[in-house]
Amino acid sequence: MPVAKYTNRHNTALAKFVATLDNPSSELDDLCLRTFQGVLGQPGLDPTENCLVLEQSGQIKGLALIFWEFPIGRSIVEVMTTPELAGNPCEIDLVQQPVAKAESHKLSVAHICVMADSGMGKVLEQAGFTKVLTYQDMLWSMDELAELELPKGYSVRSFQTGDTPLLTQVQNDAFTGNWGFCPNTEEQIEYRTQMPNTSKDGILFLIEGNIPAGYCWAMMVPAENGVRGVIGMIAVVPDYRGKGVSRHILQAGMKHLRSIGLAEIGLDVDGNNAPAVGLYESTGFNTMGERHWFERVLPGT
Repeated sequence: MPVAKYTNRHNTALAKFVATLDNPSSELDDLCLRTFQGVLGQPGLDPTENCLVLEQSGQIKGLALIFWEFPIGRSIVEVMTTPELAGNPCEIDLVQQPVAKAESHKLSVAHICVMADSGMGKVLEQAGFTKVLTYQDMLWSMDELAELELPKGYSVRSFQTGDTPLLTQVQNDAFTGNWGFCPNTEEQIEYRTQMPNTSKDGILFLIEGNIPAGYCWAMMVPAENGVRGVIGMIAVVPDYRGKGVSRHILQAGMKHLRSIGLAEIGLDVDGNNAPAVGLYESTGFNTMGERHWFERVLPGT
């Protein structure tokens, strides 16, 4: 079962393959397809070069997507395979080929994130990767969201046309220096605001006067019980850290997701970030599983 490059004929089959792995109901096929097409179309990806496919008798058995972060010398590889391929040499090949591509680009590191219970950890170790970070998958599914009054002088507003430079600046200011963060361009941010699994109403700024204190980016994903809300990104800009505003930013995103009828809200968080974990737990989130980040250091330049 050789690893092959993506072609346009794979598009719908790959989207259905991803949907099957996530176990959504059949009515979510359209969301899965449009979101997957959106991922493949994002700036700089070029799926004909950076999407690899395992196919057997016309059936998709695995894929690898390679995302380039040249400013920080990193590639991120997203790998998905069917359970029956566990331990198959094809899995290792699906990992090794993206690593070889990263080496050819003179990058310094490759990262892959997998579910802790997927069995992929052993495959990655065989391919020279080492586990470096554990993220907790958390879920909120309470009947009611507690009301929280904004501090005096603060307001919440959603993303508006023309806000792309502001969102780019706020996101880069908030995350620069964090593990694995690559500064985003306005082109990248603008594209992501138009993805089918998000909306401008789900991108929310917490503002003091006219100064942004932070933001929350709420999204939708297919899940076993239907569409689930997700807090995709949440951050406080440096000048507002330690002022207790993160709870209000989280509240804004959750209120939006509840307002569009989503009963479950998920997120993932660095397990070593005790303040963030404490915030989510105190809001009613429970840990449902773990994701493990694996790293392979490359020769670089």
